[in-house]
Amino acid sequence: MSKKRIITIVTSLLIICGIGYGAYASVSQGSETNQVAKANSSHSSKGDAKPTTVTLEGKTKKKANLTKAKQKKESAQSMSASHKASAKEVAAKKDKLKKSEAKKAEEKKTQADGQSDVVAAPVAEQAQGDQPAQNNQTANTNKPVESTPAPQPAVTKSVKLSIYGPISEGDQKWLNGDDVEIKDGDMVIDVLKRDLQSKGIALSYKGTGATVYVRGIKGLFEFDRGGQSGWLYRVNGVFPDHSCGNYPVKSGDVIDWMYTEDLGHDRNAPQG
Repeated sequence: MSKKRIITIVTSLLIICGIGYGAYASVSQGSETNQVAKANSSHSSKGDAKPTTVTLEGKTKKKANLTKAKQKKESAQSMSASHKASAKEVAAKKDKLKKSEAKKAEEKKTQADGQSDVVAAPVAEQAQGDQPAQNNQTANTNKPVESTPAPQPAVTKSVKLSIYGPISEGDQKWLNGDDVEIKDGDMVIDVLKRDLQSKGIALSYKGTGATVYVRGIKGLFEFDRGGQSGWLYRVNGVFPDHSCGNYPVKSGDVIDWMYTEDLGHDRNAPQG
């Protein structure tokens, strides 16, 4: 076989192969075009849905998003519970405050009712047309309460008592104006006995009532300075003409007892 023929055969084979491959490519391209057209038609009818490809990175991001969403939800629930607790606490405080205000209002009302009781009777009488009775009641209500004065101490009643010794011995004052408390019904002799007894000075007398006669004071008796010596008394500068046992005294009296050595002449006593 000649070289030229071999080249001709190979060329023919190449041409045949080329024609066959071209036909095959044409048929394959037509089929693929049809499939693409069908796919596009299907996608158009379904709203042009796009295919989604999920990778490992996408799964991780999705899981992280879910975790964050869960945390936000839990945080929201926690905040909601906290708000609810705060709201309950505020409501409890408001309720307590309302109860306290209601209690105070009730106490004020009770006090006001207690004060209104004072004028309740006059108002009722006014409704019945009893005007004079209302005026009297109101006047009595507005009248200030008079306070009871503190008890005053009882005024002490007293007299002054003096005793003079013999003139011959210097007319000495054995007692000089003693204040002696007196009682109702006291006589001169009662005052003398009370004062001398309080000082421990001896007193000698006899008789009762109108017959009382003083014999000696402080150991000095009648007739010790002569037959005309003895004891005399005077009240407010006056010498009475009767016994000291029935001479009543009064508060403020001045009583003097004197020893005379001359039947009272040395004392300027009246002679009867």
